[in-house]
Amino acid sequence: MHQYLRTIGFSKYNHVRELRPILNKIIMDPETVSMVHDEDEIYGYFSRSFGENFGLRLFVTYEGGAAYKEDYFFPYAVTDVVSSHAQCTVEKRSDRTAYSGLCDESAFGISLIFFVSNGMAYARRALSGPVPIDYVALTALSISGKVLLPLNKTAHERELAHALALDRAHLIEAAKGGDESAMESLAISDMNTAEQISERITREDVYSLVDNTFMPFGMESDKYSIIADILSVQELKNAATKETVYRMMVECAGVRMGLLINSADLLGVPTPGCRFKGDVWLQGEVHFF
Repeated sequence: MHQYLRTIGFSKYNHVRELRPILNKIIMDPETVSMVHDEDEIYGYFSRSFGENFGLRLFVTYEGGAAYKEDYFFPYAVTDVVSSHAQCTVEKRSDRTAYSGLCDESAFGISLIFFVSNGMAYARRALSGPVPIDYVALTALSISGKVLLPLNKTAHERELAHALALDRAHLIEAAKGGDESAMESLAISDMNTAEQISERITREDVYSLVDNTFMPFGMESDKYSIIADILSVQELKNAATKETVYRMMVECAGVRMGLLINSADLLGVPTPGCRFKGDVWLQGEVHFF
């Protein structure tokens, strides 16, 4: 998580001891405190923003009385976009008091795993029973990315691509339910796509063939390599370091999410209509009924 400090404008902080004054400020003057009282345990985080909807959260565990132990901290970013209404489950991580979400999003054809950034709110709600999740708001944090030119598509071609994506998502849902006809249709579609790519790759650039991608990246389950359409761009400043951070709204396979990246880590000028390519750490806020 520490490598993603640069995403929100802390690129000059290479060690925890260098960040100590910032962490002390969060402890002494937090903007938000989110704690969970679970029988004899008290744990949660202190939070402070350093820009519009992004900042740091320091997780602590109380060991009795006023004493507490610092466990870990992480950069967070939130968005108000509704990314997915798909079925979502949340599980507590085994390595620390944190939560991972699993969203069964058919648009990608994979189960989407993300770090739950409002895990304490979920934990408090879960104390009283199962938590019915309404939707997930996703934000991707990146430490390396580039801007790609848009594909030259007509309005009709974009509408057709959107319709095909919806049709594929429905087929995937049916296939998960055991529909053999849907499985056969997906297999035929994949073979046709592979044949078209094999024919076109000899004379076209790969990024003219690949519109969007969302693929697991590396050993950690909540890291992905993406190519997504840029819908909007904001230029923000970290209040403590004055570093410039880009906040983008991006869309991949019909799923919208926020994306943050330090301007120093982005190759190119982000512009609506272009595409973003990079590796990301996926966070998400779960919103429940």
